[in-house]
Amino acid sequence: NSFLCQTTVRAHEKTNAQMLPSSTSSSRPLPSCPVPTTSTSKKILEKKRRKTYKKSKNVPRTSSSQQEGYLPGTMLSAEQILEVPIDRRAFKPTSEECPFCVNAVVKENGSKCIGVCRNPQNVPGPLFFPHQMQTCRDAVEIQLEAMKDKNNPRTDHGVQVMWEYSVESGNMDRSRYFGFSSDMYHFDHFLGKCLVNFEAFVFNAKHEIVDEISMKDGRTLVKAIVTDKVGNDSFWGFVMVKRTFSKYKGCWQSLRILPCDENWDSKYIDANTGDPKMPGI
Repeated sequence: NSFLCQTTVRAHEKTNAQMLPSSTSSSRPLPSCPVPTTSTSKKILEKKRRKTYKKSKNVPRTSSSQQEGYLPGTMLSAEQILEVPIDRRAFKPTSEECPFCVNAVVKENGSKCIGVCRNPQNVPGPLFFPHQMQTCRDAVEIQLEAMKDKNNPRTDHGVQVMWEYSVESGNMDRSRYFGFSSDMYHFDHFLGKCLVNFEAFVFNAKHEIVDEISMKDGRTLVKAIVTDKVGNDSFWGFVMVKRTFSKYKGCWQSLRILPCDENWDSKYIDANTGDPKMPGI
């Protein structure tokens, strides 16, 4: 019994010596156990962080001491940024962002996008439009001013103003609006032809209304000089009419916009007299 008691006492003393601080422990030495210092803990945590980051981002390391990813006060090089894969799953799909698609029916391919927001023509009407209080000169001036800053307040807003002031816009019949025969029933078609044939209007430096002539058939010809963005002058004849129906009834709109030379002559019209040179002009 005395041997068992001595063994139990020694076991308790050993346990208490390990739990108590070194200042209050017995003279018996503690078992050798490495105590991690602050620098060692930081190295261990840093090593774990690097392994985790390398698995998730897969960024190649250029040196053993270089830290990867964004850290305060550090930055990845351009080459490293390009090597970081983009996780598309972090972006919300169109069906969650677009108000047109959020309540749409899921299609066979699993998408809810109906493509409305992807069409740049799905926008409200232009800020400038025909009005009965506008004169014939006002209608021409507004169109040229809109094309001067055609992307304000949105892309191709100036072309939208030109479309709104065209008396034949949306018609199924062929038109001589540009001088040559073309369709005017779709804005997308008009957009391309307008930017090509009226290139001088796009971001024009200035424009001047020179004269206004009454044509023999009752139409009005407005002569304008447009200085393009590089400083070259071009001469134009706007054949204007008053709308006789629809929401713009009684408003001045463009029937033809024809290029002329410096003598106000072209293959379409004699802008000095207002006499057409081709049938349908």
